Amino acid sequence: MQHHIIEVTNAAFIPHVRNLIEEGRTVRFRAMGWSMRPMIEHARDEVLLGGYGEEIPQRYDVVLAEVGKGHYVLHRIMQIDGDHYTLQGDGNACGVEHCTRTDIIAKAIAFYRKGKAEPLYTNSRTWRYYSRTWVALLPMRRILLALYRRWLRLFPA
Repeated sequence: MQHHIIEVTNAAFIPHVRNLIEEGRTVRFRAMGWSMRPMIEHARDEVLLGGYGEEIPQRYDVVLAEVGKGHYVLHRIMQIDGDHYTLQGDGNACGVEHCTRTDIIAKAIAFYRKGKAEPLYTNSRTWRYYSRTWVALLPMRRILLALYRRWLRLFPA
């Protein structure tokens, strides 16, 4: 089956995603950007999003959120303080975004990595282990990401 890729701006795309999530549906799309590297590669991997419903966002969740007027990110929740959330991309050694619960549009349910048909679900033991380990390695992230980029130059993904 042949796939057609259409690139659209976030300003045009995210409102449709929000509407589908509010209807109780899921949305799958190809991730663009480098901020969730090494787990999610730009233009290669896909993300499956769903709504929270009555659930409360938790630390380590990967969420789609509006962090500024028309500025959207798919990043991990690093810290929660009441209704305020601190987000950071896995590929970011520093720099965070802030949002409130109402700014969170959806949560990642699964990732389709490296063209595989079988997704990696965010409630799996593998994903939970990765999430906690990667967050714990935050002080060393700059070095780890530099090594990863060098690895990719030698062995492209």
